[in-house]
This record gives sequence, structure tokens and C-alpha cells, in this order.
Amino acid sequence: MKLLGLPIGISSTFWFLIGVIRAISERFSKRKKNRSRGRRLKLEDIAAIVPAHNEELVIRECIRSLKKVLQSKQVYVVSDGSSDKTYRRARMEGSHVSKLQPGRGKARAMIYLLNRFRLFKRYKLIFIIDADTMVDGKFIPNALEVLKDPEIGVVFGSPRILWPNHIIPNKKLYYVAYRDRLNRLLQIFYVFGQTWKYTNTNYVVPGFCTVYRSKVLKKLKLDTPGLLIEDFNLAFQLHRQKLGKIGHNFSLIAWDQYPNNLKDYWNQVLRWNIGFFQTVRKNGVWPSLFWLALLTFMLEVTLNALFTFSLPFLILFFIAKIVSSGSWLFSEYARLYMSIGPFQHISFRDLIFYLFVYDYAVTLIIGFAQKRPQYALYGLFFFFMHFVTSLILFSSIIPGFFQSSEGRWSSPSRRTL
Repeated sequence: MKLLGLPIGISSTFWFLIGVIRAISERFSKRKKNRSRGRRLKLEDIAAIVPAHNEELVIRECIRSLKKVLQSKQVYVVSDGSSDKTYRRARMEGSHVSKLQPGRGKARAMIYLLNRFRLFKRYKLIFIIDADTMVDGKFIPNALEVLKDPEIGVVFGSPRILWPNHIIPNKKLYYVAYRDRLNRLLQIFYVFGQTWKYTNTNYVVPGFCTVYRSKVLKKLKLDTPGLLIEDFNLAFQLHRQKLGKIGHNFSLIAWDQYPNNLKDYWNQVLRWNIGFFQTVRKNGVWPSLFWLALLTFMLEVTLNALFTFSLPFLILFFIAKIVSSGSWLFSEYARLYMSIGPFQHISFRDLIFYLFVYDYAVTLIIGFAQKRPQYALYGLFFFFMHFVTSLILFSSIIPGFFQSSEGRWSSPSRRTL
């Protein structure tokens, strides 16, 4: 049985234990400082690039958060095919701002900035940040500490959300809470263990807030034809070419915006899933610990999604067994399900425990840890989003493996930061 919304099985248990070992090791180690092979990295070595498409509500706050640590001249923004005031508002912050009309897509927009301003030659580090993200004041100094290790080629942040206090339930915050819960579980059960320097098997470099060494990013192909997103592809290239390890820890914090309606959630997750399958198709499989970890994860996610997708039919089967004596239709359904239906070995008691009690308890723990009592209410209805997420997964397989994309993107609806 698995935890809905996140598989609990061989893969997640293993990486959670690895994460525990990492935490203990880092806490009680002597924390010897790594000596860099070149001159010590400084704030002046960083160029921040911000690709933006219709981000007028958030672009200024994003730039301002960067300017708390970096100088204005180190921030490079490109308005990629925007039809709103993104370009004008970015210009108000005094940074380098470019405009592309028509838009070229996120990857090509970043390439434009890198080439036009010769950023690889001028800076040792390239900081890629989404326009809806606000960087925590300690993010860049903490990232520089991680990058003291010369084996680390890229480091990425932990997403956080601005959570408003409220008493009356808000449907928009229901979607935000669900995404936040899922992200926290992924970080705890997978990412922390997989980004330990002794494992290095993380399969995605989230593009929302990431610092690359210039010499590493220069060797990666940002704009790979046919891919919808670049996040997975860059991680695959890093592992296959052995260009460096992926760094991450919980001190690297950036404030992000999550979809707050079903349409935006569906479109964003569908885009990610399609991009992942396209990346698998493009890069193929090679013998490595990375692919062993990824295949195990893919198997667990698929089985979990299949179980979630089958739940309505399984629940109807339990109902049919109870009322079949008085209804020919239910009796026939029960007989048919006994012939071809999946998960018949699961009892109704087990279903209730794992479908609700176990899953809800996890939500309560996360809500309590973050001091968000509202999760106790929203968590009662997270099953609906589990089901939606399984539908998105299955609907993305065919376009992911058999269709190509241009790499253009449309951001979810934004809120003022």
C-alpha cells in the first residue's frame, strides 16, 4: 500500500533513510571547509537572469529581492513575448531589461541574455530565477557556501509559499495547500537524500531558483529541440556527461507562487509531466545509480497513480457487494469486477485507513510543523487532487513520448507579492 500523493515504498523509504544519515552526518561531522581550486567565489561573480512572460504583477518584487544582495547591474531580465507591462515595470528597477517580440520560449530567452551580455565570460556563476519568485536574503550566501565544494556544479532552492492567515475556507488556498504538502513530502522523502554528495541521483534541477557554475551551464544544451521544459533535461545532461554534482539543502529558500485553481494546476503539472517523458525519450537510458533510482521511482509513481485512478471503481465494487442481493445491476457489476477488476485483495478497512486516516495524518503533521491549522480542513478533501494528479499523469504519457514541443510557456495566473 502506498501513501496517496506520494509513494511510500522501496524508493521513498530508502531515500528517506539516506536523508536521515545525511542529516546526522552533517550535524556531527567536523564540517571541514572545502578548498576551491580557483579563487573564492564572491557575490560579484554572480549574474542573475530572469526570463519573464506576462509577469507584470510580480516582476518588480522578484528584482527587488535580488537587489537586496546583488547590485542592479548583476540582474538581467528578458520580457519574452509579453503582452502586458512586464518590460516597463522591470525597467523601473534599474536592471538590464530586454524585450523579445515575438517570444522565443523560456530556454531561448535565457540563451539570448547569455549571448547578448556575454555572461559566461563575465561571471563565474549564473543564477536562473523565475519572475514569480522572491529570493530569501540568505539564499545567495548559503549557495556560495555549498559551491565551495568544487564537485558541485549546480545548486537549487527549496520553494516556500506566503501563507495568509484566514478562518473562512478559501478554495484557491486549497490548491496551494495541496501543492505545498506534496512539495514538502518530496523534499523530505526524496530530494534531501538524493542530493547528498555521496549519492547524487536527483533527476531534476528546478529552474525556479538555481545557481549554475558558468563553466557547467556552458556545456549544457539549454534549448533542446522538441522539449517543452528544460528542467529535467539539464539534470539528465549533468548526470550523463558527469559535469558536476547537484547541490541542495533546506537553508536555500525562495518564495514561490503555486497554482490556485484547477485549470492552472492541471496545465502546469501536465506541462511538467510531458517535459519529463520527452526528456526520457530524448536522453535514453544508461547504466547508472541515477537510472536505477529513477526507474524505481517511476514504477512506484505509476502503480500509485493506477491505484488512485482505480479507487472509484473499487469503492463502487464494495458498495455493489453490499447491495447486490437487491439489485441485478450491482450484482452484475460485482461479478464483472471480480473477473477483471484490480486491487481485489484490498479490504474496505484497509482502503479507509490508507485512503483517509494515514494520508490525513500526514497532512496534519505537515500543517502542524508549519503552523498552518487550516491544513486540517483542506486535508479532508485532498483525495480529489490525488485523483486529478493521477489523471494528469496518464494523459501526459502519449504526448510525452510521441509529440514534440516548441518550448513556449504560459504562466499560471499571478497574485501580487
